[in-house]
Amino acid sequence: MEKLKTLYHKIFTPQFIRFILTAILNTGFGLFINYVFLFIFEHLLKINHAYIISNFLATIVSILFNFKTYGILVFKNKNNKLLFRFLMVTSFTYLLNIGGIALLEHFGSSNNYLNITLMAIPVGLLNYILNKHFVYTDKAKRWHWFCLVGVLIVELVLFLILKY
Repeated sequence: MEKLKTLYHKIFTPQFIRFILTAILNTGFGLFINYVFLFIFEHLLKINHAYIISNFLATIVSILFNFKTYGILVFKNKNNKLLFRFLMVTSFTYLLNIGGIALLEHFGSSNNYLNITLMAIPVGLLNYILNKHFVYTDKAKRWHWFCLVGVLIVELVLFLILKY
């Protein structure tokens, strides 16, 4: 029982709890921004396929918002020079998420809502670990980044091969 308690306290640190709460805030903000842009482009400007533009702009705004909220609220770091690292980790986890959803679909799960939900937990945990050890730290080594960039390139190539 003591080992379980120790494991629980190792995982559910105050920083990890702040990460979860900030992820909820970021998701709500991203959806809100997407809805606002969609309303503007669809109803006010009468643009066809407005969701494409609204989603693109909301993604940009959300990434910048997420960078600041994770940095300030979770990792207590206001260094804007870390944005490139954050974009690398975000790109990596995004492609991993899409790949995981595609694999679930390939192995017979046709419910994309379920697939997205199943991928949210491991990708969210990986996002926390990578942000903690690669983005908001001074301890990341240059070779760590070469590895992450290499894996990102392999993911992109595999994604393109599997898509076409």
